[in-house]
Amino acid sequence: MDVTSPPRTTLRGLAIASLVANMVIVWTGALVRLTGSGLGCPTWPQCEPGSFVATPEMGIHGAIEFGNRLLTFVLAGIALSTWLLARREARAGRVPERMPVVAFAVGLGIIAQAVVGGISVLLQLNPWIVGLHMFVSVFLILACVLLVHDAQRTPRASAPLRLARLTEVVFALGIVVVALGVVVTGAGPHAGDGGAARNDLSTEWTAKVHAWSVWGLLALTLLGLLWAWSDTRLRRLWQGLLAAELLQGLIGYVQYFTHLPVGVVIAHMVGTTVFTAALGHLWLLAGAGPPQKTSGSTAAAMKTSAR
Repeated sequence: MDVTSPPRTTLRGLAIASLVANMVIVWTGALVRLTGSGLGCPTWPQCEPGSFVATPEMGIHGAIEFGNRLLTFVLAGIALSTWLLARREARAGRVPERMPVVAFAVGLGIIAQAVVGGISVLLQLNPWIVGLHMFVSVFLILACVLLVHDAQRTPRASAPLRLARLTEVVFALGIVVVALGVVVTGAGPHAGDGGAARNDLSTEWTAKVHAWSVWGLLALTLLGLLWAWSDTRLRRLWQGLLAAELLQGLIGYVQYFTHLPVGVVIAHMVGTTVFTAALGHLWLLAGAGPPQKTSGSTAAAMKTSAR
């Protein structure tokens, strides 16, 4: 029987909290953009010249933007706590040795995310910098999925070589799909502020290219599901990704044909984070990566928990 120690239970909770928080900050960032609050705090690192906090005179836009900035400190606090406890548990051999390294990288990524966000404000919400701001969050979500796996000692799936290779292709195409979605956003009307520039690309054609890439991804996912059908665990991994893709695709078409209502766009951003987590979950467990390096006690514990 696998008895989970209280510190590792706490670590698992911290890893899950880190994943959820890094997803939520994407949602609040979308709220900032969609409410036109991107320059609610017109400077950085101060909210306005002479004040690090929003003032009543800045109104609702200042409050929304400042609230999003405050969430960064929550993420940083969770990342620091995760790193400290992961170091302790890794030294005791209860989690993989890479876990504190990944936790530290997440902390650095949160700092980088804050800096990129500040630069986007200083550059008056340049759409390419805003897009980079979003893309950093994608990789933070993927890293947090890995943290959850390590905290739970989730063993990799035994995928046949052709399926593992297909997983790698699907992961790469999934990242391209997200990147194209970011480009569509930069061409669209929700700039974060009425005076912010757009990327001067056609909204119609960027949306079409994005949609074509999604259809390609969907086809490959169906192929992966077909190849994985005989293995219960692999089938569930591919079914999870397929469900995320179908939901996200449905929301995407609804927002396109209803001309981007705010509520549907926020739902699409929520879907993006769920899709990213599902994509990373599949890739980390069924891709063609090297075997996980573990200490002797960790390997034994993983065998016990997998029974």
